[in-house]
Amino acid sequence: MKLAFSTNAYTNGRYSILDAVNRIADVGYTGVEILADKPLVWVPTITKSEIKSLRSVLSKRKLDVSTVNGFTASGYYGDRKAPPGQDFGPSFSDYDKELRRYKIDYTRKVINFAVEIGARNISVGSGYKPKEGTAKEAWEHVRQGLEAVVAYAERKKVLINLEYEPYLVVGNARDAARMLKEVDSPNLGLNFDIGHSFVCGEDVPRMIRRFKDKINSVHVEDIGLGKDRKPVHYHLIPGQGVMPLREIFKALRDIGYSGYYTVELYNFSKRPVYATKAALRGLKNIIKSEDVCYVKGK
Repeated sequence: MKLAFSTNAYTNGRYSILDAVNRIADVGYTGVEILADKPLVWVPTITKSEIKSLRSVLSKRKLDVSTVNGFTASGYYGDRKAPPGQDFGPSFSDYDKELRRYKIDYTRKVINFAVEIGARNISVGSGYKPKEGTAKEAWEHVRQGLEAVVAYAERKKVLINLEYEPYLVVGNARDAARMLKEVDSPNLGLNFDIGHSFVCGEDVPRMIRRFKDKINSVHVEDIGLGKDRKPVHYHLIPGQGVMPLREIFKALRDIGYSGYYTVELYNFSKRPVYATKAALRGLKNIIKSEDVCYVKGK
């Protein structure tokens, strides 16, 4: 079992992408997810020199890139505050044609960046349903956007992995299955976020088996319950919530998943180093040590 940690926990402005990668390597992970958004890597303006430096650090620290996170494009707004409902930046689901076009172009740039750093996977999301237009229109916009970037990914031999999330246009397993069917491509799969599935009220191991042929990358976190005893969409350190993580990991092993288990704790940006270390300790307590490649060389 290969463990990675996402750099989107290191977005408080005090870390460069190289700082984040080095901190993650110091803890002992063998993989890292690269956030392709501000303040770490804004792909529309990244230079060849910066890419070369990143490749050098990844090689020196013997880190694989589990995935490039192209879920958001909030760097589009620069230092400006994003409009209400646009925290993710331009999305495939936007009503505005120019914003959708920007998201497609941005995703193509993310694909190019992934190729340059030797990554095979990028993750994307659908975006929220905009206030303008109908739900049917929003769905069609997402489908058309995915078709455009998947065609480009096929040529670049990169996998695009759709991540469903509550309240987005593609918000649950049912939506994901429908979109995967409509955009039928071997280069479109899932970045399966186990916490999102749990928050949706789904039987997570069952969903894993349902999508066994489409799961190309995985996000790991724990989820707790609110006062109403319902799951709360807030990422917790593995072992600090109520998710049946052992059963979930068993289901992933059962389907033959051999990719990285990437811990995603973006909401710990005030304490990223603590989260990086605590997540590894939590996972060690959950999984038999012989099943986990958490220290290089072992």
